[in-house]
Amino acid sequence: MDLSPVFWFSIVPVPTNEHVVLAGPNRPLGAQEIPQFYLPGGRADGTYAPRLYGAARVHFADRRRKIDELRRVAFLLALDGAAVDWDTAKPTTITPEALLKDAPGPARYLPLPSGAMELKTFTRWAKAFDRWVARTQRYEVAAKLEPAETIALSPKRGGVAVDLVAIAWELT
Repeated sequence: MDLSPVFWFSIVPVPTNEHVVLAGPNRPLGAQEIPQFYLPGGRADGTYAPRLYGAARVHFADRRRKIDELRRVAFLLALDGAAVDWDTAKPTTITPEALLKDAPGPARYLPLPSGAMELKTFTRWAKAFDRWVARTQRYEVAAKLEPAETIALSPKRGGVAVDLVAIAWELT
């Protein structure tokens, strides 16, 4: 009687969905210097999607108009490719203090774009956020000559202080 093991191999094609590729049950890790947090809320049975989160303080000042205001702003941007365009970012009310260090619940993760795992690329994205905030944030002031007219003030020189740029996982 022959007791040698018998091996059966079967090749079964695995269906792929090109639209959604999951990275797995564990959060994809990038460089340790890149901060990663979780956004509060979300669906209990969802998937974690990577977002780029940016928060800053913007100082507007004009002595002549007696304006001295400090505004906190925060934005979210979908991370679905190597290119980051802050012009497509959406404002959010989530402050840096409200971000969570630990996942609110178990879920699958979408993969991080390769640039989000590299410190050099991430640093470039953070610097772009600083410039973008300085370029796009405005303080509207009613003009004295025309009541319906407004004047938009830019932040004062050096008036943008970035609080945080991080990868934020959103449970979608």
